[in-house]
Amino acid sequence: MKKILFASTALVAAGMMSAGAASAAEKIKLDISGYSKWWVVGVWQDDSFQEQAGLAAASYRSNADVKGDNEIHFKGSTALDNGLKVGVVITMEAGGHSDGVTDGIDNAYSWIEGGFGKVLAGMHANGTSLLHVQAPDAAANFTKGGMMLGNFSVSRPGTVMGMNQRVGYTSSSNTTNIISDDKAEKLTYVAPSFYGLTLGASYVPNVARNATGTSLGGHSRGTGNDRLQAWGGGALYANTFGPVGVKASAGYVWVDLKAVANKAENAFTQQSYGAQLSYAGFTLGGSFQRASDDRRNGGNTAAALSGTSQIGTIKGAQAAGVDVDFGGYAYDVGLQYASGPYAVSFAYFHSSVIGLSNTTLRNGKDDTIDAYQASGKYNLGPGVDVLASVGYIEYRDQRDGIAGATAAVNSQYSNSGWAAMTGLSLAF
Repeated sequence: MKKILFASTALVAAGMMSAGAASAAEKIKLDISGYSKWWVVGVWQDDSFQEQAGLAAASYRSNADVKGDNEIHFKGSTALDNGLKVGVVITMEAGGHSDGVTDGIDNAYSWIEGGFGKVLAGMHANGTSLLHVQAPDAAANFTKGGMMLGNFSVSRPGTVMGMNQRVGYTSSSNTTNIISDDKAEKLTYVAPSFYGLTLGASYVPNVARNATGTSLGGHSRGTGNDRLQAWGGGALYANTFGPVGVKASAGYVWVDLKAVANKAENAFTQQSYGAQLSYAGFTLGGSFQRASDDRRNGGNTAAALSGTSQIGTIKGAQAAGVDVDFGGYAYDVGLQYASGPYAVSFAYFHSSVIGLSNTTLRNGKDDTIDAYQASGKYNLGPGVDVLASVGYIEYRDQRDGIAGATAAVNSQYSNSGWAAMTGLSLAF
């Protein structure tokens, strides 16, 4: 993968040198676009979870809420006299989650494009994520960023882990898309499409986008980590054969983690696959991701290692000197039908991963998440859609039902519930 990316970078440099003088016809001007989605959400979840230990009796969550997903896009580009195109993209989260974290700059990168393909530099989704195919959803409200699977409706127990935990964080996103780098600064190369096939690759110097700690070149690194590099590549094939449309994707990401404080070595990898078939308004699709975190603790104590795993904390009860593997997988499948202004869909998501537990053994289980969702969309006019979704989700911690635990203790390890919502999507 390194050789491929280095070769593509050299190709870009050679193309620029041989293209002649590079002057822009005019200065780049930014255009504004984006979208605004607002949902009225109703939620009904387990009473036993809401009354768990640590909460006062009858301390229930609200059954209704208003949530949004809003972005403003600033984009601009220009064509140089030598034929190259250059541009900039900045996207801003414009509110709706009310958490004080996601409301900020989401993407910020520059790009250059020519016959060699396209190179992006800055904060953006990695090449594997850009090309990934998933289950369809009529309201674009499933898995990553969805109101239910995005953990914005039915409460996810804090100890239940999904896929794609960001490095240095204990939260996770419920999706097969590889987004663990959280759009950290990177270089991405996307090759020109060839008979429907598009290839992309990314190099991420530091996957801990917002972590603090050891400084390297004046930039933030992950706390206690010397090396957090990532390499990844993906492929997308999209074509039509008469009335049948075909999409298929595959991706692989490898992260090189070296914990200085613990002298531990960690090779973290993620694989993703997806496919869709469409015919006569129907689209059937699904995707799969597998992650593996093979940490060799180098003879350190279990206590020293308990907080160093980047995707799931190593169990504190593991003996020193023993290799510890993190494993997890997730998949989704969905069917959508669209005709004229209408679209309806049904999708299912499942994940199973080793969760966070420093002091308790796995109880022979993994953390699991199961979600079902039906969605609909009706287009009222250009850029104006009415949306609706209804779904059921169940979160279960690996320790749920552990022997000897009281009902009150076990109640904090699982939660399930229904979510129904309707909203309006405005694209501009």
